[in-house]
Amino acid sequence: MPFHRIGQWTGGFFEDTSLTKIGFEIHLGHAGQPCPGLTDEWCDTDDEGDQFTDSPWIPLVNDPRMTMVVDTSGLHSMMIRFCQCAGALSLDMQLFETGLFPASFTSPKTAFTFAVLDDFLLDNLECGTSAMNYYSKLRRITSSVFPHLVPPKGPVQRIDEGRQAVETNRNGSDPAWLYSRSLVMDGNFKAEHLHPTNPTDEVALTDGLGFMVSDARYKMHLSQAQDIVQRSDCNNHRAVNQANASRHRLEATGIGGCACARHGCFVPHSMVDFQKGERQMNMDYALCQALGYNTDGIDRALTFYDINCQYNKHLSKRIEDSPYLDLPWGMEIIPGIGLWHVHGHQDKCYVRYASNFITGAARIDGEIMETLWAPLNIISPSARGMSTPHRKECLDFQMNDCNFMKMIRISKFLCRKFKEAVQGVQDSRHAFDRLSETAEDDTLVKWEAEATAAEDDRLHNPSSMDIYEVQLTKAPTRKQQELHLLNRQAQWPAGEIHRGAATWLACGMTLEEAQVALLIDVKKMGKWPTDNQTLAIARRRDRLQGQLDEFVRVAPTFLGNEFNSWDHLDGMTVMLDATELDSVGSSSEAADRSDDEDQRDIPVEFNPETVVIPLPSNIGIERCAEWGVADLVLQEIVLREGQANDALHAVRVNLADKAVLFRTTVRSAKSQARSTRAWARVHSVDRVLNLNTQIYAKCRKQLINLGADDLLMKYRRLEKADLKATTVVADPNARGQRNSTLAWFWSIDVEGDSTSNDWMNEFYCVHWLRTLALRNRWEEELLLVGREITWTIAFFMHKSQEWVRRMQEANAKEITGHRCYAARQAQMYLRLSQHVEDSFDRTKGVAEVAE
Repeated sequence: MPFHRIGQWTGGFFEDTSLTKIGFEIHLGHAGQPCPGLTDEWCDTDDEGDQFTDSPWIPLVNDPRMTMVVDTSGLHSMMIRFCQCAGALSLDMQLFETGLFPASFTSPKTAFTFAVLDDFLLDNLECGTSAMNYYSKLRRITSSVFPHLVPPKGPVQRIDEGRQAVETNRNGSDPAWLYSRSLVMDGNFKAEHLHPTNPTDEVALTDGLGFMVSDARYKMHLSQAQDIVQRSDCNNHRAVNQANASRHRLEATGIGGCACARHGCFVPHSMVDFQKGERQMNMDYALCQALGYNTDGIDRALTFYDINCQYNKHLSKRIEDSPYLDLPWGMEIIPGIGLWHVHGHQDKCYVRYASNFITGAARIDGEIMETLWAPLNIISPSARGMSTPHRKECLDFQMNDCNFMKMIRISKFLCRKFKEAVQGVQDSRHAFDRLSETAEDDTLVKWEAEATAAEDDRLHNPSSMDIYEVQLTKAPTRKQQELHLLNRQAQWPAGEIHRGAATWLACGMTLEEAQVALLIDVKKMGKWPTDNQTLAIARRRDRLQGQLDEFVRVAPTFLGNEFNSWDHLDGMTVMLDATELDSVGSSSEAADRSDDEDQRDIPVEFNPETVVIPLPSNIGIERCAEWGVADLVLQEIVLREGQANDALHAVRVNLADKAVLFRTTVRSAKSQARSTRAWARVHSVDRVLNLNTQIYAKCRKQLINLGADDLLMKYRRLEKADLKATTVVADPNARGQRNSTLAWFWSIDVEGDSTSNDWMNEFYCVHWLRTLALRNRWEEELLLVGREITWTIAFFMHKSQEWVRRMQEANAKEITGHRCYAARQAQMYLRLSQHVEDSFDRTKGVAEVAE
């Protein structure tokens, strides 16, 4: 079968074409001769044909009459004429007799040669090649420049040479951040290398000419650099970075380097070997090499690194102390941490180093280099035992191919980013405008000035970015309040305070919470509980009764002998009734019970969950004063404040969990089973939420009994509307959310005046600043993507003109081979330029229609 590639002379070079384009046809059933019953009008009108671009982009013909044949030499669109005689074999059998395996047995439009099937089987057995990767290889064989246009249809870094070609055309009104270098730094511990057997016999052919750095200078740097381990004031990431630092049999424990943070292209001459894990001396050399490559006229660089909060602290000093490290004069380095790794740091690192709050970062996640290691990890095992030069050349080849594939596919990438940016700008502006409507103009001007000042000062003082976090003091917990009371006992005069009473009161409040939980579970048992349910409740009652007996036995120690002669508590045997139990925070499961069951009375029995605990809040402040234990009232008020803070914190956490479950689990459930499991998780969170709202309600009731009117102005009554789980709870920076929907307890300021709104102003300010940052990043993304498209077109035109110049030089020297190759390269870059321009025009038109 004629599946060889042919080239057509264009007058300057040979251009890829196909036999079909010059009229070649294959006739089946008559020894290669046309079938007598063949008609030219026949065509399968139900098949529109493969949707791919016709020549000159790829050597295929887009015609519904064509049959796509897949061979080891690539894909071929062939005009196959089937025999249409009365006794002819079916179409699939005619292909089988010719040595082709049809993809369909009814109306085949695609066929595979037996040779390609055998070749794939052998590749799969020996090399582990998947069908998808094998087919990707065939697409590249078909067209090395436009493989993504070969059916089925499935960015370089801001290209330095192209940008330098248009650098002189800078617009004076452009923001300074627009012309900056964005890099991501990372290490890969899969790319190990064993010590060579005969290092003196090794000869490097391309030492330092690709992506791996020159060996001699790098080793001189390592010999003089000092490995100083600095104490970290963030979380400990050293264990991860030094994962295989003790592999003594390895010459290199991995590789590290830099890549473009926006498009994921490896930076030439910036990949280094690790000797003892990922050390600062290794990454310093890689960073300096990357920032020294084609950065003329660039004075600003963004660097994203997993541990940049520590790495960047003494970077300038390490560079000054080394004769082999250097940075372009006047270049400003702005550190950042990837959006995935930053959550493994302390909370303060998020607003200081996340790309969401860095001017000029646009929509970079800082994690793109993690995706670049996957193809390198495939060849790393085979390169482990290679000679040192061979391994480096192999890695150079893989990285260069990765960059080339991103270059030829950059039009698709940039067009997709442009559409995302247009939509992102619309959504973020709408959210920001809605949030700004409820604030006064003077306040907005003040907040915006604070944001500008923080961004200007972030390089010298990262803590200035803390304005993007709520700075209010965290409310003290009950344990903290108890500890505070115990510490103050030594300062109080003897006789004015009952020592140890704080711990005793705290135990009583814990028993009170256990009563609330048990009473809720007893109510949910219903009229007909199972034996297992009844037994579980009985065991819990027994444990609780024992704890109550011990608490009451110790009570006279703190309440005095008057407590033994006071029997008023005997008439108070019901702690919560059905009305109070359902007053706030009823769980979603309560709605499933019948009305009769909701209205039934709880039997008034002398059960431990209904016994009133002898606390000052239950005894009364007047009687406590008569007994001489008024100090217990003050101590219980302090502990109740901590209990209220604990309950409100649990309410906030569970509301956030519930909101996240709805957004990520319930809404995405596509089957009944997943939906059932998702709702089971929601009900589980709801039960905990209901318990804490009941505890808070009981705590507030006891504060009323204690006469703590000042605290009651701050700790308000919880309403059902306050317990609604909203998206803004789960994601404070989500698009289109407004702060005004949050209940009062989300940002309570226990340190401030309870009658003021300082706490709400602080929370609103942070939310407004984050929404402003989101809008700014999307606007930067839209501007930057538009310029990147312009730069890409200019780069391809620059490269085309460069090859035209080389073609003219070869023609003047009468070197025919060089002239033809240069003409071919010039035509390739010209077509890439046209492809980017055409794709962007279509995308821009779609975006304008969408607006």
